[in-house]
Amino acid sequence: MISKKILIIKFSALGDMVLSTIIPHAIKRRYPDIEIHYLTSRANTALLENCPDVDRIITYNGNFFECIRIIWQERYDIVFCLNFTLRCYLYTFLALSKKIVFKSFKGTSWVEKYFNTAQKVFKDLELPENLYLSNTDIKILNSVKERLKAYKRPFIVINPGKYHGNARQGRLWNIKNWEDLSEKLLSEYGGTVFVNGNSSERDYHFDLKRENSVVLSGLLNIKEACALLSLADLVISGDSGPVHIASAYNVKTISLLGSTSPEKIKPYGANGFFIAPETECKYCWKKKCKLLKDKYAYAPCIESITVEKVMNKIKSCDLLTDMQKCRN
Repeated sequence: MISKKILIIKFSALGDMVLSTIIPHAIKRRYPDIEIHYLTSRANTALLENCPDVDRIITYNGNFFECIRIIWQERYDIVFCLNFTLRCYLYTFLALSKKIVFKSFKGTSWVEKYFNTAQKVFKDLELPENLYLSNTDIKILNSVKERLKAYKRPFIVINPGKYHGNARQGRLWNIKNWEDLSEKLLSEYGGTVFVNGNSSERDYHFDLKRENSVVLSGLLNIKEACALLSLADLVISGDSGPVHIASAYNVKTISLLGSTSPEKIKPYGANGFFIAPETECKYCWKKKCKLLKDKYAYAPCIESITVEKVMNKIKSCDLLTDMQKCRN
């Protein structure tokens, strides 16, 4: 037997956390008896509870020594260190595991890099075709299903985001584009557009409210948001956590990419699609656009993606057929 117990240490944004779950998913498919734990932040705990390949989640609650005590008790055979930060290094070395594995740089996409990290130890792993999340809280799933009964299908979820302190200019599409897109989707396909986001984005998203367009931003916790995404017929978003969550539910997704490259961060799986800019300046991965003086302006890379291009992508990827089937 190679190993009995593994700890994955990962502190990062929601989308990156979803992509990292390719590690337990790949390992469990080959070695189902291996026990896999995650050490992560409170913000990611609820999401990982929907990952059936994770056996235990250790949530960092601000008490460093309490986390170390828990880790020591577990006596891990392997620790995967997925962040290049002092905090992650401290936990990794203090775990006193038999083997330490750092994140691989091999591979093009982030999913491939995470998979290759696992393959450093488990040479016979096969790369799964999809990420995998499930709705482990049936009560929450049924509650969201009940709420959606009042609305017509197809269910289209959009995730517009908002400018805030951590916003990356090249990942945010103009709110006017979201308005126009919602109107075109409702006009052509009927159904319902659900606007998804957090509480700080609710006022910003409220302008998207109209007949058959429902603003749920700030009204759902992470598990409820996951349930909504899993029940969607299509999810459209910039490069952010919800688009990767949706793809892990094998939902059809379209990611609008500006400053981030599809080779690295496009939605993973057969149902993941993307639209990339046609401008020369793209894929810079920078938080601030060098071409903009106003921090609240929209970057030209993602602004080059028009509403018409999104509608054409829906048609060219045969999403129209599926939508028409579920239309009331």
